[in-house]
Parts: sequence; C-alpha cells; structure tokens
Amino acid sequence: MAEETASPSSGASKDALDLNSLSGLDFGPDWADGKASKSAKSRTPGGEGPHKGKGKRSSPHASRDRRAGGRPQRGRADQGQTRGGQGKRGFGRGNSRPDFEPVVKVDLYPQDEAFDALVKRLRASARTYQLFEIAHLLLEKPERYVVVVTPKPKRNSGEDAKPLLYYSVPGHLPFESEEEAINYVLKEHIDQFFEIEEIEVDPPSGNFQMVNRCGITGELLGPPNYHRYQEFTQRHYAARISGMSFERFQSKIEASKEQEDIDAWLESMKKGARYTVKERQENEPESFDTLEAARHFLIHHRKDKVVGSGESVRFAGRDIERMPRSNIRRSVETYIEQQKHFPLDSANNIRGRLRRHKFAVYKKGSKGVSYVCAVKRKFRDSKTVFTDSIGELIDFIEKHPEIPASKLSNEYIGIDTEKQKPETLKMQEADQKAAKETANEDAAESATEPDQTPESDAPEAKEASTRATPKESLSADEQEKLNQLMVDLRWLITEGYVTEYGDGRLFAPPPLPEPKKKTDGEKAKVSEKSSEDQSEEPTVAETSEAEKKSSDIDTSASTDAPASNEPDKKEDKQERGGSDSVS
Repeated sequence: MAEETASPSSGASKDALDLNSLSGLDFGPDWADGKASKSAKSRTPGGEGPHKGKGKRSSPHASRDRRAGGRPQRGRADQGQTRGGQGKRGFGRGNSRPDFEPVVKVDLYPQDEAFDALVKRLRASARTYQLFEIAHLLLEKPERYVVVVTPKPKRNSGEDAKPLLYYSVPGHLPFESEEEAINYVLKEHIDQFFEIEEIEVDPPSGNFQMVNRCGITGELLGPPNYHRYQEFTQRHYAARISGMSFERFQSKIEASKEQEDIDAWLESMKKGARYTVKERQENEPESFDTLEAARHFLIHHRKDKVVGSGESVRFAGRDIERMPRSNIRRSVETYIEQQKHFPLDSANNIRGRLRRHKFAVYKKGSKGVSYVCAVKRKFRDSKTVFTDSIGELIDFIEKHPEIPASKLSNEYIGIDTEKQKPETLKMQEADQKAAKETANEDAAESATEPDQTPESDAPEAKEASTRATPKESLSADEQEKLNQLMVDLRWLITEGYVTEYGDGRLFAPPPLPEPKKKTDGEKAKVSEKSSEDQSEEPTVAETSEAEKKSSDIDTSASTDAPASNEPDKKEDKQERGGSDSVS
C-alpha cells in the first residue's frame, strides 16, 4: 500500500533517498492525486476516511493544506473584507447597512401657543425643571413645535450657488423639486383652483389585446398601445408611488390578457372629469376635459399660487403626517427621533427664548446640567434678615438638603399628612377646553387647602407643591402650624431663597461668607502705596465688594452658580435658527 501512495517519480531517486519513511506524510490536497483516497483509508482503522474514523491525523499540518475544509479560498470574499471585519459585500461580524444620509438640515422650534401655555405653567408653579425635560415635553406631540428645513449644499457645486427648496403654496410643505410640489397640489388641492364635475364620455376605441397593471398598487394603467398610456403611467407614478425610481416602477408593471381586466379598464374610461376654472379672468379658458390640460393651465397662469421656492421652508409639526413619502420626510422623522433621545439642539433653540421671557437659566453640578425657573434665585448673607418662622424653616431645609416637600411637615413640625405625588410638568394646550378643565382642577384643589394665604399670593399658592391634607383631624394649634409652614415655604420659593425641583425636592444654598475686612495696617499700606505710585487703586469698600463677588462665585461653584446678569449675545441667533451650547 505504501508503494501505491508514492509518486511516479519516486523510483528514479530511490537510490539517493528512501521515501518510504515519508509515506505517512501528506503534503498535498486530496484532489491532487487520484490514489490519495486509498492512502487515506489505509491510515485509519477500519478503512474509513480521516473524518469518519476515530484515529488521529498523521500530521497536525494536514488540515491546513486541505482547501476544502481548512484554509478559505482567496477570492472576492477576501477582497470584500475590510479592517474591523466589515466589508462591502456584508462579510464579517457586525456589518450593517449604511445609515440614511439626510438631504436637508432640520431645526425644531416651539410652537407659539404651546410655548405660551408652557410659560404660564412654569410661572404659576415656580418650580425648577431641567432644560432637557422642557425640551422633551415640547417634543412629545407634533402640535407643539414647528419644523424648519434647509437644503444641504450638493457636491461639486460652486460656493456662490445656494441650493433651494420648493414648497407647495397650499399646505406649505417642502419638496426637492418643483415637479413634486406641483404633483402634490394637483393631487391634494386641485379643488382650490377648479370645480370638478364627473361626466360620461365614450370609451376608447381600438383593438386592445392586453392591459397593464401596477404591480405595487394593483390598479389598471391601460393598454400599452393606447395613445395616452404614457400619460396615465406618469400620472399614476407621481400620485401613488414614492421612494422608488421611475425605472424600477416600470419594472414592476404587470401585463394581463384577461378579458375581464380589459373590460374593467374600458368601463373605467367611460367616466371622465371636467375642470372648470375658479376665479376666471378675461381671455382665459373656461374649462378643461383632461388633467394634463388643467396642469398646463396652472403652470402658466397660477404658478405663483401653486409652487414657491426658498433657501428654507418652515411648516407646522402636525403637517409632517401629510407629507408624501420622500427623502425630506424621512430626514425630518430621523432628526425628531434623535432629538427625542438627546434633545441638545432643541434645548438650545428654546434657551434664548426662555431668557427673553425673563426666565432664569443656569447650570448646576459637575456635569453642568441646565435648569430653568421663572424665579431668579437669591443668596442670603449675614445681612439678610428673616422672621423667626422663615429663618428656622430655611435653616432646616439647608441642613436637610433635597428633602422632599411631602415629608417636610412630618419631619419639621411633626404633623403627618397625606401628600400627593409631585405634579409632573404637563403641557396645557391653548384652547378653551383645556383652559376650562384647568380652571376646574385648580378650583377643586384649592378647596382642600387651608385658606390662610394673603390675597396677593393666593393665585400662586394654588400651585404650591406643599398642598397636603392631614390623615386625622388636627387641633387648632396644629392646623395653625401647618398653615404657617405652607405660607412660609411658598414665600421662600417664590422669592428665590429655596429651590423646589420638579420632583418635589427642596434645596436651600448655604449663606454666603462675609468678605474679609482690611486691618488698619493694611489700610495704611494701601494708602502709602497709592500716594507713591500715583496709581488708581480700589478703595476699601470697592475691595470688599470685589472680594464679596469673588466669594459669591467661589461659594456658588460648590453648589449652584448664580445666573449671570450679562445678556446672552447668541439669543437672537438662536431664534433665527442658530445654536448655543448646552451641556
């Protein structure tokens, strides 16, 4: 058997080298020698092949050289692989389809009525919310924001060439081309220009052996030998097909030779339409019998009322669902989903607008989280004087940071109450029904509150988060303490000395440290130096004031920095669509 496995040329070199000692090694694949299969059987018990038998291979290198089972063949598969295991043909783990590339730049801004309702709510509650939380609230419903789309510059276009977007005048929706905008108007708003009357017409005459059908919608298009077939096909594509090229749409068309389909098409052609012009002017046609004729009339006589163009298009968020399926709609929907996950851009767009409504916007914490409140914060110092009840309350809140308002009455004055959960920030739509429901809710909630609030603070007190009802009947003394606590807490919150967050937590920053005072020796040195150098040095009062400001900043940095009084230079830019950084 060993002689059969030797190569034919081994006999010539037997004298020089004995190859019998190497007969157990296999340096070639199975297919290289027709007798290799016999050799493989001889090396395994029972005459079975190497993969079926239980014996070990004679060499660990044998499997490497077997192209059928070991080493992958080099070819297009290897060429398709790239670094990281991803290739053009989908080879490698973790490969995914390329992400969609938006065709327009998208920005979202608050809708005026929704924003006004939000501002009213924030001012009434005096609570402090994260800026992202407010942005999420505005993004919950499309009715609460408007969309601004701007075309992206195309490749290989000149710097001076500004790309334009087209929009339908009825509905004011954006489109990439003028033809798409016109087709949308003809489909959705043609009744604004014509009075459409259904009429009976004679069916087409001719020898029709087959009729084509749309493979996507199933509608009959017409016989290919009919003279208006191309018109019907293009009209159907423009009105019913989106997200597909015209060539691919044509490849989906199916032909039918069934007499029933041919008769159904002829029956549908017996119904026509007459388009009578509205607001007809002198020397204009009165009516048209085909849609193409009506289209031609609109383009040449009413184009300014059908389609427009601009560098950007602004439309209401609720109109997104009315947009035809297109790359612009997909770009908008993709951007909105991204903003719902992380609303950085949307928060930037409303930040300046909130400041113009006199809201305090500041950052807190090591991560620089932005907060918004209708009340400007105040920081007490040694000169700040409170009444005994207010002073004791703010000291207690300071020593118990982030204490929930629901537990304040129990832990501070020992009165156990049933506290409602902190009210989440909700958007009240700007309509009469919502306003009426809100008024009824406020009236019902105020009925459960002790009526101990001064008249000037009564409207704001209705929104106080300290609204509570005792579990058991209280004595007159306990009721008076509870009422006083509610009034004092509300005053501290509305004045800005205590911060109430949206989840009900309370926070009172510690008092600011006193500024360092100059000693008599230091004052004399300052005066002597000033007289010698003839330089302008700050007075003791100015120095103390500067140190106080510096102390204010240092102290607030460890808790939450006071809002800057400097005007935001980028607010106007934000309203026009610019952005400012928000952490």
